[in-house]
Amino acid sequence: MSPTMIVIAGPNGAGKSTLYRTRVAPAFAGLFINADIIQRDELGDERPQAAYRAAEIATRRRSEMLARGRDLVTETVFSHPSKLDLVKEARARGHTVLVMHVGVDSPDLSVARVSYRARAGGHDVPEIKIRERYDRSGPLVREAVRLADTGLVYDNSLAGQSPKLTLTFDRGFLVKVRTDPAAWIRRVYAADLPG
Repeated sequence: MSPTMIVIAGPNGAGKSTLYRTRVAPAFAGLFINADIIQRDELGDERPQAAYRAAEIATRRRSEMLARGRDLVTETVFSHPSKLDLVKEARARGHTVLVMHVGVDSPDLSVARVSYRARAGGHDVPEIKIRERYDRSGPLVREAVRLADTGLVYDNSLAGQSPKLTLTFDRGFLVKVRTDPAAWIRRVYAADLPG
């Protein structure tokens, strides 16, 4: 059986960590690589410079796990095209790749959720970065979903509800639409949706 890499991707505040805790962790034993957790738990440093160092550590760990043929889970905003190389490398090394795209309907909602999280003692992100990443990440994650063996697209726009699985892709092809897709899904996946 081939090793598996799961990528949980989406904008800041979309619910990536929640998706990991509720859907992935209970059923998958692969190492979880998350730069925010590395920054908080290993570096113990909230400064922006530490975020870059944590990202470098996460990149190195992902590469090591892929090279060793090990299972892993990683969480990312996916706001830079270089993240596509991660999916390509995993596929080239024989990993089965699952990309889970979780999103929300607007950057305003992302900003509000990150602000709430920070007030509760969680990881903060500057508003300008949240907004820039929101616009960049959608098309890049869509491309990753289409490169993956399996792609799952979740809407997490409604407060107090679990992320709703909306689209399923198999080897780049849309195979299931479960509900009326949210506006952000219709926008990002317009070329994939029927009629």
